[in-house]
Amino acid sequence: MNTEASTRRWLTGESVNQGYPILFRRPNIAVSEYASLAKLYPVLIIGTLQLAKFKDNGLPEAAYNESLAGLDSAITNPFRTGADGIVGLVETFAAKRTFYLYVTTTFDVDHFTKSLSSSFPGEDLTWERKDDPTWKLLNGYASDFRFA
Repeated sequence: MNTEASTRRWLTGESVNQGYPILFRRPNIAVSEYASLAKLYPVLIIGTLQLAKFKDNGLPEAAYNESLAGLDSAITNPFRTGADGIVGLVETFAAKRTFYLYVTTTFDVDHFTKSLSSSFPGEDLTWERKDDPTWKLLNGYASDFRFA
């Protein structure tokens, strides 16, 4: 698998959940690769951004969404080489944007999350760390939303 940002394609998709649009962005990683990648990256970090400006359907207002580009890059860029982890999925739904990151057991989650929170103090960003050695969460999304 090539994890270099310059060559990685991002896949996007959308669906409807509870009557509201749900948007997905994920790296072009085949579901068939999940088992082998889960051995490398068994820790799940979930970052949830409460959107400050959103439309009635829960999606961000266009100008506000564009203003989030720096935050989005700060969250996803550290994983562009695959050395410490990979982005599993970015989901926008119900006035929230959620980042699902899979990382190595040696990755300093506390430093990463505290650094982001201090770099973007105006954003309502919360973090959760879970062990997910079988990628149960991402496999569930793959099944529910028919990822290939």
